[in-house]
Amino acid sequence: MNEEQGIIFTRKASGLVRELSWFDVFIFVVAGPAASGVIFYSVSTAADFPGANLPLAFLIGLFIFFPITLLVAITSATMPRSGGLYIAVSRVLGPTVGFISAWLLFIGYGISSGVLGFIVVGLIGSSFSTAALSSGVPWLANIGSAMQTSLWQTVGGVLWVIFFWLIAYKGIRKVKKIMRILFFLPLIGTLIAIVWFLFSGGIGSIESAFDATWGAGAFSMIEEKALSLGYQTSGFSWSSTISALIVVIWAYTSITIINYAGGEIKTPKTSMIRGFMIGTFFVGIFYVVIVLSVYKAFGNFISYYDFLYDNHPEVLKSIMGGLVKPSIPFYFMPLARNVWFGLLVSVAIALWFANSILPGFLANSRLAFAMSMDKSFPKALAKVNRRTGSPTNAVHLNALFCFLGVFMMTLSVNVILSILTLTVFFIFWPYGLSSMLLPYHKPEIYERSPAKWSVFKIPLITILGAFTFMVGWFFIYLSFKNFSPLIMFTLIIVMLIGLIVYLYQQNKNKQQGIDVSKIYSQIPPE
Repeated sequence: MNEEQGIIFTRKASGLVRELSWFDVFIFVVAGPAASGVIFYSVSTAADFPGANLPLAFLIGLFIFFPITLLVAITSATMPRSGGLYIAVSRVLGPTVGFISAWLLFIGYGISSGVLGFIVVGLIGSSFSTAALSSGVPWLANIGSAMQTSLWQTVGGVLWVIFFWLIAYKGIRKVKKIMRILFFLPLIGTLIAIVWFLFSGGIGSIESAFDATWGAGAFSMIEEKALSLGYQTSGFSWSSTISALIVVIWAYTSITIINYAGGEIKTPKTSMIRGFMIGTFFVGIFYVVIVLSVYKAFGNFISYYDFLYDNHPEVLKSIMGGLVKPSIPFYFMPLARNVWFGLLVSVAIALWFANSILPGFLANSRLAFAMSMDKSFPKALAKVNRRTGSPTNAVHLNALFCFLGVFMMTLSVNVILSILTLTVFFIFWPYGLSSMLLPYHKPEIYERSPAKWSVFKIPLITILGAFTFMVGWFFIYLSFKNFSPLIMFTLIIVMLIGLIVYLYQQNKNKQQGIDVSKIYSQIPPE
């Protein structure tokens, strides 16, 4: 069997090392999506959806993604190889659909990792600026202002990419160690903020603390200006709560990212399901607790501030002397009392964005490796360092796209985010369809599943696949809402480049007498 696989696939064996435990799966499940949900979406959408119950919206988001992550856990345990969803799609729906889905995802994950590096620098800079206003220390203001300029965000983003590039190059053991550190630092910072929000002492104490940071009367002036400029408070609204799912779904993006490193997880049949289920539940509850705690402390003030920031930034700037994006660090800083403690915790929370970069590096390099193993990508991308177990060339290729993401942030942000939305979400509908058909089209692969459960004689994987298929098209709908001709033209070029690479490789396979159908009739070697 190994000899046959050695002829069909690029390598006789993957060369990757199974190093990750269920706890590492849990960490990646949490770290992948946590950044935007924890830092921004929890407090930056109140004015956009008046009457929405955001804790309820995040809970609904959990119910939407829980079946999807359960399905990903089952298929990853069934086919525990690098490439994750790409392997599932290509084995059932064929190589072309599998490649297009994976190519778009590769572009999306690569660029988004660079975007995260750019954003985290500015976010840390805003914490320094807030600390400067509280303390009156000039050099803090200078650092904060510099870090929020496009130049230094670009420089900082490049440095973050280089750092994670080196870690990924060193292999999965280094990745595991660094990831654990980067997970606990922002987690501890966020837990501290939650405790401070919950025991803040009431709205009077909050107002005093805010005014001590941003100037006497700032808190009440923000409320008065928001109401006088047209903001209207609303009671609970189901329609607004459902509408808020647009940003909530973004907050759960990348929750399945670790599946692409399935070939490096120990005891995958148990670790995948355990890590994914506990991690998904933790993310959902974590989001709900964060939103509940900060709203308990600040109440409707969050909506007033958000309204002015989005619609009347000049008014907000005149009140505060500066303009700071609403975020969990922003709301925590005034409550910290001690400026250095507040700065330390705020920077720690900002690291959620940094620890979302490494999962992207790991997933994308393994995705390129998997396509190379299937001979859909250049053979060189399947090269593995024998000492570290790292697919070095695939890591280098991903780094190039990360750098591209950093530099693209100096262009139109709306164009970038719209493209990333579609490229990251596109794979869910073919993945749902392939999972739905797996027991019938590939029964020999389905027999490997550790969860061959049925509901009314219908395989559970088919039911979950149907749900994911439908939700996948909903994701596509959300992606197209902000499209323009420029975005569509850019996306067409991206897809065309991918198809040229794919067709070149398939033509090369044909000239070498390789039967591609044999590759996709089985999962890659371990």
